[in-house]
Amino acid sequence: MISMIGSGADYAGRTYFKTYRTVGRQDVRWALLDALMSIPEAEVRILFASPDDVAPIYVGLELFGTQRIGLLFYPFRSNRRLTANRPSDENRLQIRYGGEASWHQTEHTLASDMAGIETSIVLGVDPESGHFVGLDRSLYDPLPMGISFEYKQEYVEAARESGWYVFERENVPGSRRGEPRSRTGLETVVVFQPEKILHFIHLERRAQRLNLDSPLRYKLAESLGGASLHELSEIGGSTGAFGRHDLEDAFAMSSNQILDLLSSANRLEVAVRGRVAEWHLEQQLMSTRGIQDVVPLDLDGQPDFEISIRGGYRFRIECKNCSPRMTAKGQARVEVQKTRASKGDPTSRYYDFSHFQVVATCLFPVTGRWEFLFKRSEDLKPHKDHSHKIAAMQTVDDSWSPDLLSVLEG
Repeated sequence: MISMIGSGADYAGRTYFKTYRTVGRQDVRWALLDALMSIPEAEVRILFASPDDVAPIYVGLELFGTQRIGLLFYPFRSNRRLTANRPSDENRLQIRYGGEASWHQTEHTLASDMAGIETSIVLGVDPESGHFVGLDRSLYDPLPMGISFEYKQEYVEAARESGWYVFERENVPGSRRGEPRSRTGLETVVVFQPEKILHFIHLERRAQRLNLDSPLRYKLAESLGGASLHELSEIGGSTGAFGRHDLEDAFAMSSNQILDLLSSANRLEVAVRGRVAEWHLEQQLMSTRGIQDVVPLDLDGQPDFEISIRGGYRFRIECKNCSPRMTAKGQARVEVQKTRASKGDPTSRYYDFSHFQVVATCLFPVTGRWEFLFKRSEDLKPHKDHSHKIAAMQTVDDSWSPDLLSVLEG
């Protein structure tokens, strides 16, 4: 039995978190603390841990003898139990605090700290198997109480071998939610062993600071999985070598270029996510011989760019980040749909073929380089149920070209 004993309030940019009385979850708490205590004391020292009858679990840490941080863990029990009409190789975690009657009485907002001193982390914990499931905190605020999260046993086995396994999961609407939590329709999940808990803490702190979407989070998670504790200590701060901010390295832009980019965007969320890919595409378009004019269209409901080429022909281009998860054939995928549907018309999420003439997919989530492939919208795969609309998921195969002008003139 779990009941809410506190409530949140905003002050100085912080949300003072709701707390829940817990019973029978001591093994979940100890699995978490055991993982933290297994890290050599020279690297991490536990300064404080909240009692075992309250969630979230507050932990104060000293990292590498130089930095003190606060962590609010929202742990949920995960296990592998055979369930009627469910796959036998499935693990399941349930996001729930309190009785069912309380789930809809209030909004279960996660704690937040705009200063970045304290970090909220949402986890699945399996005390029997010993593994953890790291979720994207940004997609679970407020906590969707009562839902279940399923993942394959093969992911657990992969994490058992290497300590760290990253996978991508489709995030779909539910009975209580008309739209997916993720704007891209995908979410990045990490299954990891106890010895990698500090790696996930670093992932979550950096992802929250940079406000990364799922494709960039996936890329960062992959890069951190093989890092040593010494390497984590080197990348733990907001700046890297020679005083460069890690955002400069991640986006391959100078700090002044990033600030100019943020100040020029109408929506901050776009600026720190897909806007980076748009910036690199704009640089490529402006340096492409044969393109006479490049106009960014920073307006809701509009494609990202309008360009003109010789002869006075004008084309509109939509820029999309591809998914970091390749198909079984080793091909990239890109989601070509709007972030939300109009009320009462679920098909409005899908683009009409006439909305733009070309899609540019950014390959950074796959290659780590800000490069693009292009395809005419009329050549994209149509939606299986709405033939006048573009299908949401497109395979990036050999029909895509890095040469925009050949696509336009072909």
